[in-house]
Amino acid sequence: MASQAVDCNALEATTSIEDITGNEHNRDILRALQNDELTELWLSTGGDYELGSSRDLGWLGHFAKKSTSLEMVGIYGDDTFRNCSGHSVDRFLGDLGQCNHIKKMHFQDTNLAEIVYKLGPAMKNSRRTHFFVVGCHLGVPEATFLFNTFRDMNSLEELCIECDGNLANLNDGDMAGYIPSLAACAGMRDLKLSYLNLSTNSCAALRGVFPWMANLRELALCGNSLDDDCTRLLAQGLSDCKQLQSLDLSDNRISDDGLDMLVQGLPANVDTLTLVMNDIALARHVLLLRFKELNLLGNSLCPSGTGVIAASLTNSESRLEDLDLDHCDIGVDGTATLAEGLRNNQRLTRMSLGDNNITERGRNAFSSILCDTSSIEATYNSNHTLQSLGNFEIPKDVRLMLRLNKEKNKSRVAANKILQAHRHLDMRPLFGRELGLLPYMVAWLEHFAKSRLHFKLSSIFEFVRAMPMKVVDGVVGKAKGESR
Repeated sequence: MASQAVDCNALEATTSIEDITGNEHNRDILRALQNDELTELWLSTGGDYELGSSRDLGWLGHFAKKSTSLEMVGIYGDDTFRNCSGHSVDRFLGDLGQCNHIKKMHFQDTNLAEIVYKLGPAMKNSRRTHFFVVGCHLGVPEATFLFNTFRDMNSLEELCIECDGNLANLNDGDMAGYIPSLAACAGMRDLKLSYLNLSTNSCAALRGVFPWMANLRELALCGNSLDDDCTRLLAQGLSDCKQLQSLDLSDNRISDDGLDMLVQGLPANVDTLTLVMNDIALARHVLLLRFKELNLLGNSLCPSGTGVIAASLTNSESRLEDLDLDHCDIGVDGTATLAEGLRNNQRLTRMSLGDNNITERGRNAFSSILCDTSSIEATYNSNHTLQSLGNFEIPKDVRLMLRLNKEKNKSRVAANKILQAHRHLDMRPLFGRELGLLPYMVAWLEHFAKSRLHFKLSSIFEFVRAMPMKVVDGVVGKAKGESR
């Protein structure tokens, strides 16, 4: 090793930052720690604090354990400690354990096998609330130690273990044995267990754990082997999680039956459901009213699937505000069906339709929905809510209407569309109210048509031309001084 760890406590009074390291960036970090100004610290090769020796690591731990501002420590890369002795790593992790203000610990692409058994003191501090393991190899020894340690972390609020690719050398039975330890984490708010080969046994274990997590708000179980039976187990376990708001089951094997179980079984407060890259086809009727956000990206919908979605969009009880249908094999007819479902919808603000090979006819289907020009009344009753159709080629007139819909005042949106679509207002349907309507019409035109004087004058003239004597009588009959 480059050097051995030193007794920093004994040397601090006679050692300056310049004496500790020649790396200017490392000096800045040590000064910030010494002055209690640093809130986050990342250790990595070429990162925030590059470890050139055990001495560098020793001084870093010395200042970190005294900090009252440091809230997050992260280790990135599998060779972060390559220049440090095992003793210095032990001592550093022990120093982190003494830092009572660190809340978050993050390990990314790290070789946990080398340090996992040394993490106990750093993890078990009662102040630790967030723990992340991302892109790290996780075998039985590492997982066993971590989950056993979680039994003593009742302050944990967020846990993320995500082993992309083939990094998790674990099976469903292994995970089913580890999961019960999470019952000790009663304060859990966000739980993410992704790419860990979870299946039926693991979901049965989670069903037993969820009732202990009354504060759970977000749950993600992506990239596992969850099928329809798993969704049934999950929905049963989550039924008492009244704070749950978001569920992400992307990249699994869930079909229409599983979706229906989630719709029927999840607690009412779940308003965001993400099912990216599953086996959803919507080959039968499934009510999708209850969610505010629904992401079905990458599911191959059957030809009638868009009709199922449109049926929910036309329902007055629909809560859908954000719908992602990117890469869902939606053809021209499907696009037209979705557009028609939005004719009277007043909730959906975003429907993403990218990567669906939508033709010009499909794109134009939204034009009359957003601005029906057949009459002023039809324009007024057009869709004034939808603001985005995602990332694909959208006709200019449709883009304009989507942009107008971003205005919060929908009466103003309707008026602007009327001004855009109708160069001259046909006032004949309003003649029945005679001159009583004229002041209101003038005020309305003043507000919305300041840049179109001819528009306003032609509409007023139509009134005058239709009932000239009423106008004359209305003017000359006024006494002097009265408003005309």
